[in-house]
Amino acid sequence: MADKHKKIKETTAIALPMSPAREVMPNDNDISEKPVIKQAEKINGKTKHALKAEIAKKPNIKQVVMPLEGIHGAECVSKIESILFGMNEIDKASVHLPTKMAFINYDEELISSSEISDKIEKAGYKVLTVSSLAQTKEEDIELISIEKEKRMFFIKFAVSALISIFLLSDFFIGYSPYTLLMITAVVWLWCGSHFHIGFFKSLKAKSADMNTLVSLSSSVAYAHSAALAFSLLPGNINSHYQWHEIAMLITFINLGRWLEYRSKSKAGRAVSRLLKLAPRFARKINSDGEELHPVEEIKRGDRINLRPGEQVPLDGKIIKGYSAVDESFLTGESEPKDKGPSSRIYAGTINTSGGLEFKVTAVGAEMVLMKIVKSVRESHASKSSVQIAVNKISAYFVPVVFFIALTASVLWFRDLGLFMAVNIFAAVLASACPCAMGLAVPMAASVGFDRAAENGILINNADVLERAHKINVVIFDKTGTITEEKNKIVKIIPYEMNEKEFIKYLVSIQNKSEHPFAEAVRVFAAKRKIKPEASFSVEVFPGRGIRASVNGYKILCGNVELFESKKIIIPQKIRHDINELKDSIMLMAVKDVFKGYAVLSDNIRKEAFSLIKELKKMGITPIIASGDRLEAVKAVADKLNIEHYYSEILPEDKKQIILKNKAFSKKVIMVGDGFNDAAALAEADIGISLASGSDIAIASSDITLTRNNLSAVVDAIKISLMTHKIIKQNLIWAFVYNITLIPLAAGILYKPFGIIMPIYLAGAAMALSSFSVVMNSLRLRKIKI
Repeated sequence: MADKHKKIKETTAIALPMSPAREVMPNDNDISEKPVIKQAEKINGKTKHALKAEIAKKPNIKQVVMPLEGIHGAECVSKIESILFGMNEIDKASVHLPTKMAFINYDEELISSSEISDKIEKAGYKVLTVSSLAQTKEEDIELISIEKEKRMFFIKFAVSALISIFLLSDFFIGYSPYTLLMITAVVWLWCGSHFHIGFFKSLKAKSADMNTLVSLSSSVAYAHSAALAFSLLPGNINSHYQWHEIAMLITFINLGRWLEYRSKSKAGRAVSRLLKLAPRFARKINSDGEELHPVEEIKRGDRINLRPGEQVPLDGKIIKGYSAVDESFLTGESEPKDKGPSSRIYAGTINTSGGLEFKVTAVGAEMVLMKIVKSVRESHASKSSVQIAVNKISAYFVPVVFFIALTASVLWFRDLGLFMAVNIFAAVLASACPCAMGLAVPMAASVGFDRAAENGILINNADVLERAHKINVVIFDKTGTITEEKNKIVKIIPYEMNEKEFIKYLVSIQNKSEHPFAEAVRVFAAKRKIKPEASFSVEVFPGRGIRASVNGYKILCGNVELFESKKIIIPQKIRHDINELKDSIMLMAVKDVFKGYAVLSDNIRKEAFSLIKELKKMGITPIIASGDRLEAVKAVADKLNIEHYYSEILPEDKKQIILKNKAFSKKVIMVGDGFNDAAALAEADIGISLASGSDIAIASSDITLTRNNLSAVVDAIKISLMTHKIIKQNLIWAFVYNITLIPLAAGILYKPFGIIMPIYLAGAAMALSSFSVVMNSLRLRKIKI
């Protein structure tokens, strides 16, 4: 767990005490002889996720996004991050190379965003704008910047390509060296100006990057040819002008950058697509009728009229009307959902049929759509341990390459003179490609995260990509996860109380609860037109039940274990009947006297059957961990052919089950509702929460599923596995390329075979390296899940 938390605290963990009736596992999983289990690392008694959520809630901590111009490789990323990390007022900072965006959390009482921007711009980079993570503008600044740079690289490539053709014609026509010098100067100075500007900026910042390599290689070759043209150097048999080599070097590198940016503009568009889903205007209802207003002017509580075929402009609750709403972008389900009074609707979804009137419940960053945008951007901001390691290597790469180029040129100068030294120096610099290494991880991760987001899977933690391929256990919560989210009450069994009174007390105590059983009670009562009474002194027993005061009576509702702990007597006949049931039950007591129970259906999700088969096919063991009765849990496990299950456990016990599996070197995924399962989700190697509505952003989980379909669990694992595979391919290619090409450019094959790499071929190879990494990453968009 060292990668999930900042500080490790080791304690001796006690195996979860469970009777054989509640824990069903093979005997070889007994960990009574296991000595020490590492608990989740904590800081001041809080997990990493709890701290993250706490920091985000501080009024003086502000989260912003800064699209930047002038970033070309991992060295630029490291340079900007080192500047930001050096500022004590900044809580967290990360720069995402593919989208050229800086994600910054800072204390706005100590520093302003303009001061941070100034620091970045002094290092030679341009801050295009400052916005929140969930910006509501339709324009996507970072993509506009990428498009701008793409156009610039194409124009400079086209000009340098035409000039290169002209310079090659010199072999047939024979131009004056002064004419060639002037024409080549256009390519060197203008078509390569961005490299020279970048080089001088890096000098100012006392660093080096790809611009340094290209600028120095082309400048040294141009200076050597110019010196020959003006007879400032003695010529020899090996000396000749390098006009076309210089032009072709810059042409190939500009071509590579244009292709790279062309591909980048196709990647990372998930945020842009999401932002375009939200309409700009809404029909606000007022005393004079309805009036069209920009969504920025709409406030919570305003009433909005929505016509058939229109997109929902803001999150809200329906007041009048019935319709079917297409929520495919949110849930991944193609069939529109029926909606009526009290139903919730979300910005970006489409009203397909009837007219609706709804009250606005969330605006701006509070909307589900914007929470998804924020989640996708946060995934881009996160860095895996592999990416951090690669960035550290890249920071030393350019100085090492410069040293190799200088050493090789000195050695060749001694044997074959200045021309050979210049050629070797320029070729080594031109062939080295730190960009390929810098892009290897973030480019693949960015495309993978976007592919996941398009499938209703929000990956919140980049390290998921490194853990997914090691997973061999998946633990599921039962109620609302393995079983359908909407339970139904199938039977009411009052005891010495009439049915209507029983239902009234039951709905009164459950009215404000978020548990899936509570929703079943509310629906059951509403159909019988029984309204809840006000409840006071509400006390929740996680995983067991709830207690409150209704009309002056103390009401208790929950499972058998809760009733036994409160010493409430359950009649023997009732206990016998309960034991015969395989469904979930909910007991109720008034003034500590048993008053009956409700039986709830436990319908297994249709997709759960294929999901369990798929997991087993992948060599992953499924486990159910539930607070429900043994009979109910066993019935579900038997139907799904799941051999391992736990019943009648508390939410905190699930964390111990995860630790138990980790003691056997298992890598664990926890799939839960993100509320009662927060501790277990945080403890698991990968936490996956099924979210709906306002629960879309759950801090405890590494992955949040917005699709109301359990098959997304397997899709999340598969996308993570595919992305990890692409990252490995990218890194192998980038390192093998540099390890192979740099020695070739240094002239290792010249003496035995007479082979030397021309400068322009070195530049072409550099361009191909970065482009191939980008194209390989884009394969993730097409690979079938």
